Amino acid sequence: MKKEECIEIFERYIQHRANDEEVRRLSNWIKNNREISLWLEQQIMSSSSTIDSDVQMRMLMNITDEIKSTDRSYTTGKNIRGLFNKWMRVAAMFLLPLLAAGGVYFYMSKNEASTSPLIVSVERGQKANISLPDGSKVWLNSQSKLSYSADFNVSQRELLLEGEAYFDVAHNPAKPFIVKTKDMSVEALGTAFSVKAYAEDNNVTSILMQGKVRVTTPVGENILLPNERIQYDKLKQKVIKTKVVNATNFAGWMNDELRFEDESLLEIANSIQRMYNVNIVFANEKSKSYHFTGTVPNDNLESVLKMITITTPVLFQMNKKQITILEKE
Repeated sequence: MKKEECIEIFERYIQHRANDEEVRRLSNWIKNNREISLWLEQQIMSSSSTIDSDVQMRMLMNITDEIKSTDRSYTTGKNIRGLFNKWMRVAAMFLLPLLAAGGVYFYMSKNEASTSPLIVSVERGQKANISLPDGSKVWLNSQSKLSYSADFNVSQRELLLEGEAYFDVAHNPAKPFIVKTKDMSVEALGTAFSVKAYAEDNNVTSILMQGKVRVTTPVGENILLPNERIQYDKLKQKVIKTKVVNATNFAGWMNDELRFEDESLLEIANSIQRMYNVNIVFANEKSKSYHFTGTVPNDNLESVLKMITITTPVLFQMNKKQITILEKE
């Protein structure tokens, strides 16, 4: 199988469009390609400085479970490198798109010397952080995707975001740092800010922690100063700009906290679904319109739900991975 075909299948896999036969062929190709197998193993073994610790733990647990279910010769041991070597020989190796699909895709893209974008994709219930070629750092929240061209930082610094991310930008006035979403563009010269732009949310927001940014939406441009937040309502095509007490609170998800500022229960439900990989349904439409403001410690799912019920007239019923929201009687 040619590398061009592998890249096409990887792109479909990341978008959850690859069929079983394509995944099997791609698995076999990687399994028999010593160069890529060694490279992928090195990335996993050196991931502690770049990948969120929770992601590493989930990755190790997933790999262990997969080996147990597919390799009858598996025996418990303390040799972690041996564990990864066995994993490389398992056909169903696609357990963490962030490292598996994304990692090999990066490898092949670099070696193809093509103009295909580089993509980092984070699954539901996961987080990740990466360092960009210019030295800027990015933290990606659950169910987010960041892409940028292979010539990033050569003549420009432009990225495309789907989801939520926090950016700590390396200063370079000659090359403006621009984050684009479907409905918003945020330009900075050396600053720290966050952008939230999930396709299923009605609002796209950006909050500035340090420096200064120019935010462009379909209805015009706005300049943000520290502790200012801009919100673009996609349905009403309206922009709201407000001051916040502490902008860093809105990036609390990086430290396992959730911050909501007059957000509807529908938007909050979307956030919880992404973070905990659960499904939430509403017993009636009215409950979706209730609003909540506050910072919730993200210790576990039940504590988050209980905190929300204190100030909103709703109850939650849990059945495994499905949560039903009901109005209080």
